[in-house]
Amino acid sequence: MAPDPAPRLVPVVGALVRRGDRVLVTQRPPGGSFGDHWEFPGGKVEPGEDDRSALAREIREELGVEVRVGALYDRSVHAYPDFVIDFRVYECALDDGAEPVAVQVQDIAWVLPGEVRPEVFPPADLPVLEKLRAEAAGAIRE
Repeated sequence: MAPDPAPRLVPVVGALVRRGDRVLVTQRPPGGSFGDHWEFPGGKVEPGEDDRSALAREIREELGVEVRVGALYDRSVHAYPDFVIDFRVYECALDDGAEPVAVQVQDIAWVLPGEVRPEVFPPADLPVLEKLRAEAAGAIRE
């Protein structure tokens, strides 16, 4: 009997956009994978793209704005039943005066990481959310 094939590895990038203590999250459209869940904006890296180009393209398509992609903030790997996500989240800044709008997403929100419910995020986003919560808690204790 042949061994099960390795699950497909999907490179995905996300944007960590901050506004004061708040971060930008987007809501997925209903239906489909994790419909109505909130997530850090971004998406799949297409063949031939590097992470930064893919992230700038995804933000332009989803939110109608340009971003400056900065340093890698977090990287995690999450296995779903049919594929594995290699999720890389980068610090990003909106171009001056740019205001994101829900172009290819259901909604957008600026949230305090400590006030969002983790169960409304896909599992791959949770390590980033937890890291942000830990940072916020550390800032309060100092």
